[in-house]
Amino acid sequence: MVHGGTFDLIKDAMKEQFTGASFLKNFEQPLNERIRACLRLEYLFDRFDQHLADETAEGSLCAMLILIEATDVLGRIDVKRELIKELERQQAKLLQVAHTPQVNAEMLNQLLDQQAQLLDQLHRMNTQPGAHLKKHELINAIRQRASIPGALCVFDLAALHYWLAQPYSERREDFLEWLEPLATIRRANELVIDLIRNSVAPEIRTAEDGFFQLNLELGTPYQLVRVLLDDGSNVYPEISASKHRVIVRFMRLDRQTGHPFQVNHDVAFELAICQL
Repeated sequence: MVHGGTFDLIKDAMKEQFTGASFLKNFEQPLNERIRACLRLEYLFDRFDQHLADETAEGSLCAMLILIEATDVLGRIDVKRELIKELERQQAKLLQVAHTPQVNAEMLNQLLDQQAQLLDQLHRMNTQPGAHLKKHELINAIRQRASIPGALCVFDLAALHYWLAQPYSERREDFLEWLEPLATIRRANELVIDLIRNSVAPEIRTAEDGFFQLNLELGTPYQLVRVLLDDGSNVYPEISASKHRVIVRFMRLDRQTGHPFQVNHDVAFELAICQL
């Protein structure tokens, strides 16, 4: 049986082409290793974009370190294979609703075309994603020394500081060249995550005395828990989940000690348990 939220995805959420715009704070908990890796890559690529736009040498150094982190994530698991599996699984789910009257056929066909194109591009990739960066001497030197406190200073790595002193236009050109072979991986990752996020509409819930528990339907392959809070909220959720239940505790942080503590008042929030 197709999850009911799929219809909402095709009829409503897809109209905005997954802009991600929201006035809510968004906290997420992945429910399997595949989605965990996807979220980490998304986080790193988003941070990379922010630092790439910074024309200072410090901005370029931060972008370089994040790019190295992303290649390390790509090297730990076979991301290409996992994305192919997830795209094929999602494609099969969407095809099941293709002839349902309520479905926006034009939008569905656009999604299926995107999936087909990405699958073709992923299948034609003949190298491990990020392998080209492991052959770059400067990037390898930075990777080796980045874990040593203070070891990226001038006397440790003069070549890095020579590169950072080049015009921003040249540094940006280098970054775009390094990133280009990862473009298909990034697009596939974004589509996979966006489809899952928008597979169900969030529901309003209340955590009594800062605690909420929900039992899950057995046998349903849930992939992601999303908790959304008003932008002005002064609490944050600690989310734990298993195949049986989801538990959310709303916390505050003691700024003096850094110690978190659960609040003792009711908290209204929005919850989505996503699966496609």
